[in-house]
Amino acid sequence: MVQRSRYSKTAIWLHWIIALLVITNIGLAELTEDFSREARGPYMNTHKAVGISILFLSLGLLAWRLGNKPPTLPATMPGWQVLAARISHIFFYVLMIGLPIGGWLWMSTYPAPFSYFGLFDVPMLPVEGQKALGETLHEGHKLAGKAMIVLLLIHLAAVIKHQFLDRDNLIQRMWPS
Repeated sequence: MVQRSRYSKTAIWLHWIIALLVITNIGLAELTEDFSREARGPYMNTHKAVGISILFLSLGLLAWRLGNKPPTLPATMPGWQVLAARISHIFFYVLMIGLPIGGWLWMSTYPAPFSYFGLFDVPMLPVEGQKALGETLHEGHKLAGKAMIVLLLIHLAAVIKHQFLDRDNLIQRMWPS
C-alpha cells in the first residue's frame, strides 16, 4: 500500500466545510448571547440547523476516516506532538458529534421543535418533560462549546507553529488545491 502525503479530497472538503460550520455556529451562539430572547430566536434556529449539519457531516467524516488511513506525520515530529495531534483529533470528533447531539437532546426536553432550514421539522428525541436533564444538557452544551473554542485555538496555534516555525509544510496535507 502506497502512503499518501495528503488527505483525500473527500476528507479535505469535509474538514473545511465542517470547520466553517463550526465557526459559524460559535459565532451565532457567542455574538447573540446578549440579545433578547425574541431577537436571538432566528439566529438560534439557524444555529440548531447548522448543528444538525455538523452532526451528520462529522459522522460522514468519521466513517470516511475509519475506512481511509490518514497520511503519515513527519518522522521528525516529536512523539509528544504525534500523541497531542491524535488526542486533539479524538476530542474534535467527540465535540463535533457530542455538541449537536447534546443540543438536540436539550431542545427535546422542552420540547422546542425546530426546522432544518425550513425544509423539514427535526424530530424531537424521546426525553420530553425531563427538566433536570434539560438543565444539565444546557450547562454541558455551554461548557462543551467553550471547550470547542479552546480546541480550535490550540489547533490553529499548532497549524501556525508547523507552518511558520517548523516549516514542515503540514498544512499542505489538508489544504484544498
